[in-house]
Parts: sequence; C-alpha cells; structure tokens
Amino acid sequence: MNSIFYTIPLPDGLPFREYDCGDNTHMLLYSDVERDVFDKLCQRFEYEHFKLYDSLIIENSIHRTYATGMMVHVYYCGIEKALRIVASDRFEKYPNKPISSADTATLWQFEVDHSLIDCGMCYIIRTASGKFFVIDSAHPYSVRDDFRIIDFLKKHSDGQKPVVEGWFISHGHEDHVGKIKDILKYHEDELEIRAVYHNLPSLELKESKGWGDAGNNIMKDFQNELERRTDIKKYKMHTGQRFYVDNLEFTVLCTHEDVFPRSLENFNDTTISLMMRVGNCKVSFPGDSMGESDRVLIRRYSADTLKCDVMQMSHHGHTGTSPEFYRRSAAECLLFPITEIKFDEELPRQEANRVAISIAKEYHIASNGAAEILLPYKFGQTKILPDETFEDFNGIFNLWCYEYTDEYKEKLYKEFLARKNSGRTQSEWE
Repeated sequence: MNSIFYTIPLPDGLPFREYDCGDNTHMLLYSDVERDVFDKLCQRFEYEHFKLYDSLIIENSIHRTYATGMMVHVYYCGIEKALRIVASDRFEKYPNKPISSADTATLWQFEVDHSLIDCGMCYIIRTASGKFFVIDSAHPYSVRDDFRIIDFLKKHSDGQKPVVEGWFISHGHEDHVGKIKDILKYHEDELEIRAVYHNLPSLELKESKGWGDAGNNIMKDFQNELERRTDIKKYKMHTGQRFYVDNLEFTVLCTHEDVFPRSLENFNDTTISLMMRVGNCKVSFPGDSMGESDRVLIRRYSADTLKCDVMQMSHHGHTGTSPEFYRRSAAECLLFPITEIKFDEELPRQEANRVAISIAKEYHIASNGAAEILLPYKFGQTKILPDETFEDFNGIFNLWCYEYTDEYKEKLYKEFLARKNSGRTQSEWE
C-alpha cells in the first residue's frame, strides 16, 4: 500500500484494490460494500479532524472531499456498491463556490484546422463578465492552431491580452493537448492562463504500453510544460467534484478512476465526462468517452442527471458513447468536433449518431465553420461563423492514404467557398 494511506482512516479488515492514478494520486477500491461502511469512514474522518472541503450527492452516489494539507476524496456508489478512496499529497483547492449568479454565457465550437487531420476539438466559453474557459485544443497537425486560438481569444477580448480563467483537458490524446502544449511552451506572454483542470492517468499503468509511444510522449511533454509553469494552478479533478468559473458551474461525472477495476486498454476511456450549467441550461462534454466510461455513465445516471440542452458528440462522432446515453441526454443541439467527410462516412454505421440526431433540433460540424451559441440555448439563435480551413488532399493522402474522387473534392471545395466569408444564422443554415 502506498504510504499516503498510512496517515488517513481506512475501513477495517476489508479487501481492496490499489491503483496509481497519476500525479502522486492513489486510489483504494472497495467492492461489494454497504453504505454504512462509507458513513462510518466519514465519521472517522471528522473525528480525526479532517476538514470537509466539499460534498455532493448525484442520484445514488455520494461524494466528499477532505482537505488538511493533503486531499482525500471519498465516494460511494450505491448502484455499484463500491467505495473509492482517492488520496493525494498535491492538492490545489478548486473554486467550489459560485462567483456570479448571472445566467448567460457564449459557447463556441471552434473550427480547428482540419487541412491535414480530421480529429481534434476545442470549445471556448465566455462568461457573463467576459472571462474565458477553454476545453481541449487541437492536433499537432493543425499546425497553426496555437496562433488561431490565441487570435480568436484576442478578438473576443477587444484586442487585449486574453485571460483564460480555466483550461480543461478532457484527456491526454494528441488531438486534445497538442496545441495547448505549444501555447504553454511558446506563447507565455500572449495570454494569461490561471488554471488547468484535468485528471490525466499514470503512464506507469500496464495499459500505457498499448496507448502508443507517440501519444504517450505528447501527453508527457504537455505534463512537463504544465509543471514548468508554476504560475498556473493545477486542479486534478475527481468524480463528484463541482467547480465554478465566474457564473459557470461544472460537475465531474466520470474519470478514469471510475473505470477501474476494468481495463483502460483503450486510452479514450481515460476521458473526463463533464457537465456545464449556466443558469438552467446544461451543456454536456463527454470528451472521447467510449465503451468502459459509457458503461459507468449509463449504470450510474438517469436522464435526471444526463439531460442537457447542448451536447458535444463523444469521440468526435466516431464509436463513442451508446445510443442510450444520447437518449437520456436528449440534447436539442449537437456539436460534432469532426470534418464533414468523416461525419458523412460515420453516419451510416453509427447508430448512436443517428439516435442523437433524431432527437435534436440542430447539429453542427466543426469543419464547416465555428458555431456560436448564446446560453441559455434557444433554437434559432445559433450563428455559424465563416469557414476558415479546407482539406489539403495531397497532404492527407501522403499522411493517411485517404483518397477521394476528383468530383467529390470539387463538390467539397464549392461548398467551402459558399460558406467562406459569410456568417449564417440557424434559419439560414437550414
């Protein structure tokens, strides 16, 4: 057992499994236990003067975070009859109280540069008072997106140096951390990043050998750049923790810690699933959640928790979460962080996408121009910004061996020209 657990109360005499969760964070998992084990454990924490920092009940799961020079996050899931104890000697107290009661914000699905790559996602939210919260970034093959993201933030900061109150990392794949890594490394003077929220797994897990050296190296490089930036607060978030950025409320619904004891062989299952609330409007960001994390979400949460107004489609609309996840979410507006080409290819074979679209009133594909959505969401108010990037088909073939007919490429280019230099409202888009 890691020595960090020697200093905290633990259930007596019960079997457990131990996991390395990365960033000097470790977890004990107790299976097939009753709720009274959790209640007695929390009583012991309070008796031994551990200070309760935060608590939250989500349906049949109850979560408590204690902070006394270290962090202990304890949560019990009644559906699973599982108790998890997560402990870390590195803990920044995340903002767990709302700063503003305003109920408006603006959300952009940023059009990452898809000239050479079909994946990558970036979402930018501006709060009621003009602060920014950013989710993920773009792939290293979106070669100038570090500049494009900063320029976009400057444009919406009246040309001033942008201030990002929080940058959320759903997981460590290169198409999600590639460009924030570059921003941290090369653009320190061009914007201020006050905090990064994440829960990246340990590269010491046996599954990491199957994640691929290239992706592991990029995640490690990102972690090194983040560690170097001592001016940025680092929040490692766990399921059942709720944090606030100005008037935005975020709830963590799932992390890789919830997948254990099942395998994390698929790196996408290390994704954090996040729910954002602005007033009564909810926006769901499942990241690249797939099979194992989808099982957690479906097992634990009903439509009461998953129902949302706006939904980022999991894993870019590739194989991701299940049709049932989208039925319970019942979003009216869908956001696909993908290209038109790959969307068209995926739709016939992805039942989940078709189910989500059948429920929604509108959907938007990132490669066709950034989508600007005023929150609270109202159908008919979405604005599509001018399309900025187009496929380099020769480069795509050289990199990926994807080949398309000349007729198809000409059709796509004509559609791109029609979108270029012309913003569209939702009614015009239809």
